[in-house]
Amino acid sequence: MANPGNSVGLPVRQVAAEIERTLRRYPGIARARVLRDAGDRLVAHVLPWGTHSVTADTGILAELAVMNMAETRFLHDEIFVDEVYLRGGIVLREDAVVFDVGANIGMFSLFIEARCPSAQVYSFEPVPEVFAKLQENIGERGLSTRSFDYGLSDREQEVSFYYYPDISIMSCRHDYTNWENEVELIKLYVANERRNGPPGRAEHLAEVEGLVAKDFEFIECRCRLRTMSAVIDEVGAGTIDLVKIDAQRAEYDVLQGIEARHWPLIQQITMEVHDEAGSPTEGRVQQVTERLSGQGFRVSVEVEDMLKGTGRYAVHAIRPGYDSDPRPVVATAGAARAIESALVADWLATRLPADLLPDRVVVVDVLPEVPPGPAS
Repeated sequence: MANPGNSVGLPVRQVAAEIERTLRRYPGIARARVLRDAGDRLVAHVLPWGTHSVTADTGILAELAVMNMAETRFLHDEIFVDEVYLRGGIVLREDAVVFDVGANIGMFSLFIEARCPSAQVYSFEPVPEVFAKLQENIGERGLSTRSFDYGLSDREQEVSFYYYPDISIMSCRHDYTNWENEVELIKLYVANERRNGPPGRAEHLAEVEGLVAKDFEFIECRCRLRTMSAVIDEVGAGTIDLVKIDAQRAEYDVLQGIEARHWPLIQQITMEVHDEAGSPTEGRVQQVTERLSGQGFRVSVEVEDMLKGTGRYAVHAIRPGYDSDPRPVVATAGAARAIESALVADWLATRLPADLLPDRVVVVDVLPEVPPGPAS
């Protein structure tokens, strides 16, 4: 189709923008750029998640609203590369409903967008400064995500949080703070990664190590907490396909805030659990496992190789029978499909009128620059 912008009476840049917005809904596509080639044809260039351009200094992570880039790369590797929240048999189905408890800047929401664009995500982040970054990232990418400026717990309350501007992922309720343990966690992670991790990560590990190489100041702030059941009633959620919890020692409180009438709605839970010897969280894994098993879930517990000795455990819970859900599975751990131009073009043809389709779709490692001058 030659010169599509003129065929529909719209400026080419407007047509290109519509194609780009649509392409970002394709599973695995991080960004798209539509430009004219030398033959005056519209070419859609698509950049998959997982390429170097994502994590490069000028890549996608650099475009996000972040607290600091070292922390952001750490989150990206944990969620996108290691896929920690898709282990233990966790899957994403088409049109999944996902609760992201402890959303931080929204990296898990971005992951859901990449792997399951049809999902509806509800994200919760109680720290105001971090919540502002979450909202910015959601708004910038037009995610189908509703964000809430409070956390989840066992009851409605307002409590003090310690917010660490230099390492926001360690922010938590003041009564659950264990800074010494957090420092040891980072140090152990780096040591394990250097010993057993893949090559070529020296710069990344130095950045992570630098997160705890100085004394950090914290800001005490008052944050609102609600129960998951209150939210379920408020938003009218039916089946909840996945609840992800990363709440810095408050994970059991989140479970306590689910009323008996709502447990059958929840099909899968993936969560980080703190079980630290000699601390108030000792024995927490057993406590969480018993609670989930008692609600009818099949539960598995694992320790990532890089987190051995840190008191961090990954708990995955799946309701028996969920595998019979008729909706297709669109994402599992280690099964991210390669982006193929022909498949993208076919998919695009089902979502845009013929007059708005590009002449060609190409998969790239780096997006081309927009040439200067008039809209291209």
